[in-house]
Amino acid sequence: MSRVFVLFFAPVFALSLLFAPNQSLNSYESLNAVLAIVGPKSISTLDYEEGIERYKNLSRFFPNYRKKGSLHAQVIDFLIDRAVVDNVADEESIQVNEKRIEAEIQKRMEAQGINDLEQFKKAVQTQFNLPYDVWLEDLPYQIKKGQLLQIKVSPPLPSEQEILAWYNKNKAKVGSEFKFREIVLSPANASIDEETRVFNELTEIKNKSLKDPSFFKLVASGPRNESRYRLNGGLVNWVPTFELFKTHPTTASVLSQVGGPGKISEVFRDDRKRYCLVYIEGMRPTPLDAVRKGIQGFLFREKEQTSFEEWVTNTRKNTTISIFDPIYIKEHNISNPEEKYNLD
Repeated sequence: MSRVFVLFFAPVFALSLLFAPNQSLNSYESLNAVLAIVGPKSISTLDYEEGIERYKNLSRFFPNYRKKGSLHAQVIDFLIDRAVVDNVADEESIQVNEKRIEAEIQKRMEAQGINDLEQFKKAVQTQFNLPYDVWLEDLPYQIKKGQLLQIKVSPPLPSEQEILAWYNKNKAKVGSEFKFREIVLSPANASIDEETRVFNELTEIKNKSLKDPSFFKLVASGPRNESRYRLNGGLVNWVPTFELFKTHPTTASVLSQVGGPGKISEVFRDDRKRYCLVYIEGMRPTPLDAVRKGIQGFLFREKEQTSFEEWVTNTRKNTTISIFDPIYIKEHNISNPEEKYNLD
C-alpha cells in the first residue's frame, strides 16, 4: 500500500514596489508548484495543466473504475499512474528516444501496407478517433507499456470456452459470409451520357434477372463483365464480409444491406468507380473457424489491458507517493501523514 504523506504549504505573500516582476515570478512558481511526488518523479502544476487535455482525449480508453471523483482528481490519478509506469520503465532501462519512436511508426506503417506518412496520419485518426498529434504524444507510453507487458505482466491466453462463448454472444458483430455473383461494368469515358448508359444497362439486367435469375448468371459469364470472377460466372464463393471489407468495402456494405439468398442489389458504384450489381446465392453466419484467430487476438488484447491495469494498481500500492494538492487531499479525505490511500 502506498503511504501518502500530506504536506500543507501556507501561502507566502511578499510586498514589493516592483509589482510586474513579482507577478511574473509568482506565476512561474505557481506553474512549478509540486502537486505530488511519485517515487523519484514529481508532478507539477504545469504537468497537470498539460495533462488535462491529454486525459480528456484518452480517458474513453480507460476502464470506468479509473474515472472516480472530480475531473481534477482523475487527472492527478492519471499522471500518478503514468509516473508509476515511467519509473518502472527507467528501472528496466526501457528507453524511448526519437529514433525508437520513428522505428515504431515505420513498423506500424509497414504492418498496414502504408508508405506515405500523411496517409498513415489519416489512418491513425480514423482508427483511434484521435488527432494524430495526440496519438504521437502518447506513443512513448504505449511503447513502454508494450515492453512492460512482456517482462512484467503475463496475461493468460484465452481458453477455447472463452472464444466459443464470445462467438455465440457476438454473432451479430462477427457478421455473415456470402456466396454471390457480381457484374461489373465501367463507362468508356467520364461523360454523363456514358455514365447514364451504363447505369441503365445494369438496371435493365437487374429487371430481367428478377424475372429469370438464370439471366444474371448468363450476363455474369459474358465478355462485358469486368469482374475478375467472370470465368466462374461472376461467382465469389463464401467470403466473410469483414474479409471482403479489406479490399472492397463498398461491395461488403451493399451485401450487408441487400438481404438473403435470391436478392439482387440496386446498381451501385464500387471503390474503383465502376458500376456493379450483386446477386446473393447464399448467406450464413461467419463460421467460428473463419474468425477464431481474430477473436483470440481480441480477447488476448482485452486480457492484456486488464492485466496491465491490475499491475499498475499493485505497483502503485507499493510506490511511495506524497500528495501536496489541496483539492485532491480534500476530495479523498486524506487528513494525516499516516493515512493510507489507494484507488480501491
